[in-house]
Amino acid sequence: MIKVSKWYRLDNAAKIFPPSKNKYDSKIFRFTVSLVENVDKDILNVALTKTLQEYPIFRSVLKRGLFWYYLEESNIKPVVVEEHLRPCSEFDTGLLFQVTYYKKRINLEVNHALTDGTGTLMFLKTLVVNYLEEKYKINSKEAINKASIKESSNDSFRKYYTGKIKKSITSSKIAYKIKDEKYVENRLKIIEGIVDVNSLLKLAKKYNVTLTVYLVSLLIKCIGESMELKARKKPIVVTVPVNLRNYYPSYTVRNFFNAVNISFKYNGEDIADIIKVVNEEFKRNLTKENVENKMNNMAKLEDIFILRLIPIFIKDLVLRYAYKFTENYATMTLSNIGIIDIPEVYQKYIDYFDVFISTSKIQLCMCSYLNKMLLTFTSQFVNSEIEKNFFRYLTAEGINVTINTNKIGGDK
Repeated sequence: MIKVSKWYRLDNAAKIFPPSKNKYDSKIFRFTVSLVENVDKDILNVALTKTLQEYPIFRSVLKRGLFWYYLEESNIKPVVVEEHLRPCSEFDTGLLFQVTYYKKRINLEVNHALTDGTGTLMFLKTLVVNYLEEKYKINSKEAINKASIKESSNDSFRKYYTGKIKKSITSSKIAYKIKDEKYVENRLKIIEGIVDVNSLLKLAKKYNVTLTVYLVSLLIKCIGESMELKARKKPIVVTVPVNLRNYYPSYTVRNFFNAVNISFKYNGEDIADIIKVVNEEFKRNLTKENVENKMNNMAKLEDIFILRLIPIFIKDLVLRYAYKFTENYATMTLSNIGIIDIPEVYQKYIDYFDVFISTSKIQLCMCSYLNKMLLTFTSQFVNSEIEKNFFRYLTAEGINVTINTNKIGGDK
């Protein structure tokens, strides 16, 4: 009997990534976990094998069909290796992810065509728990992944698409774009800030807003201060990915997100005035109705039969152009992964988690574990004025910040 490999259509959000990746942006992101002791490579390999049994879709390879890209499960057995490439570089494992280690750190790098931040985090948490149980002989009944294999592999865009679409009341404007000298060889600069969670939350609470609202406002302030006066005619637009699992009961580890654009035309306003506008923008964009409408708008093209018949080489050209076009409507991105929770029995073995992503411009990713929050910038720009202003503002507000960076020469 011939065994037929299992395959999956790319989810709606994933379709843009294969044609839009380039030498400046690999569409790869990295989650790391720093442990309290050095990583044992052999035990990590055992843990990876066990984890893949729960998430077989991570064994998938990306295939290029006549009309669409798709995922196909393979029998490739990934092997843990010591870190040897630059962060978020393209790798040659054959799969869409790789696991590496360095001293106390475990790295999980993933191609965005496979999954999003939430899906990657689920895989990493399961991997870490399996590793810690094997290394320290922990016998716990705590389950990280409570979904079936089918639920984990579902395309939630298709499941929750209703076809009901209302005309958007918002109109997009060309955003201010940061233009500056970039590193040679497309190197990615990483600046990681470690702060106390409660101190940062108190700062947001002072303005009676969420932490995301506060940090988006601070980014706008820092970008605004770096702008030339003549550039202020264009709005600063911060793109914020939205985890749709917060709106729909989904356990998928595949992509299930959309994004909102928070726009502010800066003219020297103080942080309090920026926060008022940004908070209203979030409230208006994140109603259940608007989130559903945006998701349906994203999925509607798949519902048009004639578009399915267009060959993939034409779709690639169109999607590549569409991606470049949408880039004009965003200045930078802030991705908030949120609180990373791990059962108490494992907590003493873990120091902190971190996340960052490849980018052709500048991006901030954030996550928190226990009392530590990681605020990590990635950028290809030599100039670090925005990042420096951001962390200096926090320290001026009484927040202690520990800075780590992969300084690669020529920084300004």
